[in-house]
Amino acid sequence: MKIVIADDDRNLLDMLVPYLQHAGHQVTLAGAGDELLGKIKEIRADLIISDITMPGMDGVALYKQVRRLPEYGAAPFILWSGLETDRAQALAREDHKLRFLKKPFSLAALTRAMDEVTDLPLFGDYGKPRPDIKF
Repeated sequence: MKIVIADDDRNLLDMLVPYLQHAGHQVTLAGAGDELLGKIKEIRADLIISDITMPGMDGVALYKQVRRLPEYGAAPFILWSGLETDRAQALAREDHKLRFLKKPFSLAALTRAMDEVTDLPLFGDYGKPRPDIKF
């Protein structure tokens, strides 16, 4: 899976990237939201992960901009933060392809969130009905 992560915490990334790569994922890093937007236009990300508290564009604003892109309108997304919990939890309740993780989180919690948002439904693309299937 191609994963793009926006976070400015080098210590966290130094721990997560090898774990994700060992699990077979391709990981692309961005230090800020604007940089992530550029990267997901270059590569087709299967999963987008962002910290909420970053310099420049915060993760919630990034999430909303990503959702406006037609190819990422319902793409799997994970937000994490040690501070901004209420806004992200509210968004996650409204979007079945979004999960929120409170820092610090375990690798098991990250894996579970990844599995939940990337588990495609049997019918349709990211929850959109398919008109070609009749019941």
